[in-house]
Amino acid sequence: MSKWVDENNIWWHTNDAGETKKLLLNPKTKQPYKQGEIIHLNGRKFKEYRYNRIWASNIEYWPIKYMPVAKNLDTYNKSYKIPTPSLISFSGGRTSAYMLKKILDAYKGKLPKDIVVCFANTGKELEETLEFIHECEKRWKVKIHWLELDIATTSPIWRSKEVSFKTASRNGEPFEKLISKRNRLPSLHQRTCTIELKINTINRFMRSLGYKEWYSALGLRYDEPRRVSDSKKSSQKHVNIAPLYEAKVTNEDVLEYWKNSPFDLKLPSINGKTVAGNCDLCFLKGTQTILNLLKERPQLADWWSDIETKHDSKFRTNRPDYIKLVDLSQKDFETDLDDTHFSCFCHD
Repeated sequence: MSKWVDENNIWWHTNDAGETKKLLLNPKTKQPYKQGEIIHLNGRKFKEYRYNRIWASNIEYWPIKYMPVAKNLDTYNKSYKIPTPSLISFSGGRTSAYMLKKILDAYKGKLPKDIVVCFANTGKELEETLEFIHECEKRWKVKIHWLELDIATTSPIWRSKEVSFKTASRNGEPFEKLISKRNRLPSLHQRTCTIELKINTINRFMRSLGYKEWYSALGLRYDEPRRVSDSKKSSQKHVNIAPLYEAKVTNEDVLEYWKNSPFDLKLPSINGKTVAGNCDLCFLKGTQTILNLLKERPQLADWWSDIETKHDSKFRTNRPDYIKLVDLSQKDFETDLDDTHFSCFCHD
């Protein structure tokens, strides 16, 4: 690839495919923007050139990769006053609730109108999780949008439905709708549940509010550097931020807060993890974790085993089906089954 300036002081760039287009100039330096410089254009910020596609609004120039405008980025780097517009993604766990409380406190208990709090319900969260979310919104007087995937028979097919604590699904209805529509189970390699039930459901709702760009505040801590790194693979519509990571908050800090709180999530924390959080028997959880949960609540397997039977398939091919896992959970011996736990962005 190469770039040059012509006799009219217009800068050009040719990519590896031999395509040539103009380059935008930095108004301060009168030179093409350099690697890493933020590009300011029409009140928006952009972060890099893209040399492999046409810029539809001005085909004479190379396009630029879109990045939401930060109004309070410097402040955010030092406090919980996150940049706006922002989405606070509330998973229903202790960490994301802690993050929400810290952001609320930074704004003296009242969030700006362009900070939106969302919880995406799959219908497979335990009642304790739903009660905890409801308790947070009541005690902290904060609006939490309870969302669920809805699939219609007319266009648009994929929709986001707003529900409440009282009307939220509790028997896996949104999850089952997704599986029926796709006609296959999600798996380790195709996590359609996270994508459709959580990410797309929330993003669709944000767009329905009129937002085209936003920051997404995730409850990722300082002791989760790998997940923070993975989260930085942001889309063109939003940029993920991790306020707890910036504040160097660890799991120990979060647990200490809830230990001294007048209320808490009524699910046990084992080795710093709420193993029963989010989808109760999620196939991404380790086998021993699933067996421990089934030992106490074997009825949790009913929905999962019914789905596997109905679709003649398994959520996770490298271990027994849920019917067999119930049997194993009632036996008093250690298994040699694969206990690998896979992370996703549904949980804290």
